[in-house]
Amino acid sequence: MNRKHLVLPAVLVVAAAVVATVHFWPTELKEMREQNLCLGMLTEQTAGLIQDGKGGAVVVEESVTGSSGSEAQAADPIFSTICFVHRKNADDKSSARLQYTLDVRPTDTLNDRPKGATPVKGGLMGWVGQRQSEVQLPESCAKEMKRPDARHITVTLKISPVTLVGRDWDYASLMKNSRTVILSAGENLTKQYDCAD
Repeated sequence: MNRKHLVLPAVLVVAAAVVATVHFWPTELKEMREQNLCLGMLTEQTAGLIQDGKGGAVVVEESVTGSSGSEAQAADPIFSTICFVHRKNADDKSSARLQYTLDVRPTDTLNDRPKGATPVKGGLMGWVGQRQSEVQLPESCAKEMKRPDARHITVTLKISPVTLVGRDWDYASLMKNSRTVILSAGENLTKQYDCAD
C-alpha cells in the first residue's frame, strides 16, 4: 500500500482520539455536576441545611423551564433549570414538602437589597434575606458561562412559605443557613467555570 494513502487514516484516528479525550476528560464542571446536587452547586449536606424542622430525606428536582427540544439539550442547562429542594413526608413516601428553590440567571443590573437583608460577604457580592437571598458571580463568569451579553450572573435562593410556616423560625439561624447555601452555590459555580477573580 502506498504510504500517501496511510496518512489520512492515521490523521483521522489521531483526531478522533483527541475529540474523545476532550469530551470524556474529567473537568471541574462535569465532576461537580456528577457528585453534587442542583447542577453541582450544592452537596447533599449543604442542600439539607434549610428545612422546616419536620425531618425527612432531602429530595432534589432539577426542572428545566422555558426551552424545549434540541435547543434546550444543546445549551448549558444552568440558565434553564430551577433546582427544587424538598423533604420527604414520613407518613407518605410519595409526597414531599418544598423547602426552597435555587436558580441562576444572566442579568444586566444588580437587584437592590431589601429591607432587613444583610450583605452576603464571603468574597461574593450579594445579600441574604429571610425569604430570598442573591449572590452575583464575578464579572468574568458571564464570559466563561457563554453569556457575554449579560453584565452579571445572579444566583437566587427563594425560601418556600412551607419552610417559614413549618416551625417557629429563629431567623438568625435561617439567615446563617441561607448564607451558607447561597455562598456554596456561588463558589461551586465559579469553580465549575473557572471564573473566580
